[in-house]
Amino acid sequence: MRAVRRAVGMMWLGLGACPSPVTSGESDAATSSSSTETGAPAETSGSSSSGGTTAAATTPEPAPDAGIASRCGSDSPEALMDCVDPARWAEDVAFMAQSRPPGSIHWQKVQDRCAAALEQAGFAVQRQDYGTGINVIGTREGAAAASEVVLLAAHYDHVSGCPGADDNASGVAGALEVARVLGQARLPRTLMVACWDEEELGLRGSRAFAQTFTGAKLAVAFNFDMIGYASAAEHSQIFPGPLAERFPGLADELTANKGRADFIAVVADASAEPFALELERRAERLGRLTGVMTLTDAEKLDDDAFGVLSMSDHRSFWERGLPALHVFDTGVFRNPAYHCTGGLDTSDTLDHAFATDVLKATTAAVAAAAGL
Repeated sequence: MRAVRRAVGMMWLGLGACPSPVTSGESDAATSSSSTETGAPAETSGSSSSGGTTAAATTPEPAPDAGIASRCGSDSPEALMDCVDPARWAEDVAFMAQSRPPGSIHWQKVQDRCAAALEQAGFAVQRQDYGTGINVIGTREGAAAASEVVLLAAHYDHVSGCPGADDNASGVAGALEVARVLGQARLPRTLMVACWDEEELGLRGSRAFAQTFTGAKLAVAFNFDMIGYASAAEHSQIFPGPLAERFPGLADELTANKGRADFIAVVADASAEPFALELERRAERLGRLTGVMTLTDAEKLDDDAFGVLSMSDHRSFWERGLPALHVFDTGVFRNPAYHCTGGLDTSDTLDHAFATDVLKATTAAVAAAAGL
């Protein structure tokens, strides 16, 4: 999530009076990559300019889980949920969670991994060079309504010097795992999965895409940004007064849950609300509390009201009048290592069971949105 969020959130919410989140784990040692990587990216066989489908370096796949393979199916959203492999997600997070500011060596490696994973999942891959950064966009054409698009995306850049496991290796790895699973299904609508660049610098990558998206109808855009942190400790979740007043039903649920930071949060505009509610339904069938916060057209771009809920890449689509929703763990309201301000944002602090529920629920919701 963007670096300005913490400053804006603190001023808007007066968080000094709120209880501090409890970490789900402590890391005493920095990763070997926590130092800043600078300079232009190294030349790779997977790099390309804008507008073409490129060949990316092959990424070795982990051995398939026999138990998952025996349950997995592709003929319904429910069957696809059983195809999600937490080990694949964890492996990608571990690889990505190093300092990766735009232009750095590891930024290039993560970009290449996005392209390779999407190609392996059966997507046609394009690297969109929009001038200051590069988006990786995979497209799998729909079988019946190819002109209607469902999009799932996550930003792959991060601030310098911070591993960024939750923000946003968790989201990128999640998008790639959902892409792998849905690549097995025959979907009526076209599915696009993207890794956005330069979210931390002002949503540049997603804005570049949204501003040039033409020739098709966007049914809905799903955004992953921080989907891996949770805590079962009581009163570990911050849910500030303005949000509690605007969403009293969710506030009551969180109170009944004793303030535990273990629920999935979804922010949607009115046009994306049905898709958000479908995700909520799927998650709660897994036993995972989920809260949907729907903003009106007047609220969703009002920075003085609930701007803190629109400071990730879903906003780029709202600005164009396109339906979008944001799936996250509430970020700064839960994770003290946000942007490494209260510790290192490393992969060992993440909750794999929580992330798995996010991935399963989103897989089903995206499959349903794509017409399965």
